[in-house]
Amino acid sequence: MLRNPENLLLLGVTAIWVMLLWQVTARDIRRRREAFASIRMLERIASHKPTRRPVVKWLMVLLGLALIGFALLRPQGSIFEEEVYGEGLDLVIALDISKSMYANDIEGNSRLDVAKAILSRMANGLRDDRVGLVVFAGETMVQSPLSYDKGAFLTFLERVSPNLLAKQGTNMAGAIQTSLDRFDMTASQSKVILLISDGEDRDQVRLQTAVDEAVRKKIPVFTVGIGSERGGRIPVARNWFGDIEYLRHKGQVVVSKLEEKTLREIADKTGARYFRASDISSAKEVIGGLDGIKRVAVSGGTRLIRHELYYVPVLLAFFLLLLEWMLSERIPYERERDHWLKRI
Repeated sequence: MLRNPENLLLLGVTAIWVMLLWQVTARDIRRRREAFASIRMLERIASHKPTRRPVVKWLMVLLGLALIGFALLRPQGSIFEEEVYGEGLDLVIALDISKSMYANDIEGNSRLDVAKAILSRMANGLRDDRVGLVVFAGETMVQSPLSYDKGAFLTFLERVSPNLLAKQGTNMAGAIQTSLDRFDMTASQSKVILLISDGEDRDQVRLQTAVDEAVRKKIPVFTVGIGSERGGRIPVARNWFGDIEYLRHKGQVVVSKLEEKTLREIADKTGARYFRASDISSAKEVIGGLDGIKRVAVSGGTRLIRHELYYVPVLLAFFLLLLEWMLSERIPYERERDHWLKRI
């Protein structure tokens, strides 16, 4: 299994470039050799038979670079269980997956893609924290339970799409309530909700009830507003000519805009912070906000981890390049002295 398969394209381009360079270099050497003397003359001039050591050294260098390139893919082995010791918290992420998250108003990227990128980078920055995922639109669904396994979380996150839920809307009240239900209130870990949305819940009464429960349980609800104030159109399909068709209401194209007021109020009332997601770098701000939360010592939990095998090709490349450096391109004179005398 490869942890970073996205580097395959870069390695492929590099391999093609090296092969082209090899051909150009070999052709240039042949041209210079032919301009210097004929093949028969070279055999008479040379004091020994042509050695293949330069070719061997080239192949050793190329093989070493190939091994280093393979290490960049981060090959991984079997899975093992590791006990967790450290300081952490329980984090439930409530992600809006309504149709409006398809709007491409963040530097040409859809809101959902940017939210996934932010969460992926954020998950990699969390160490001993348990993470869970709740998705919502007009209804809610638990996509990933609280777990130390960041790999499983990222797998569930990758599969998220608006097609998971049939009922559309922005039910932030249900998202907060479902997230609250994920916590074990008897545990000592700090508990946090991270709500990512682009809209406003129309049912203010129910939303206020959910926020009041979060306040009562002393669980801060950090909110992330994703989208732009100018808004974006919501793609729904493509016509016969391949053109994108956008969501319409009463004949007019719907423009979805970020509504921050409710998100700010939720964060303020629960003692948390509001973040504006304008690009992927916003993940650093979110992680910075979570780092300010008091973490408690955790032990006894386990997480699944794969054995990292990248060091194997790195070590092989190191010894191969070391051997190439030690190997001379020339054959020692003493080994060819008798053969040279026979040419006289």
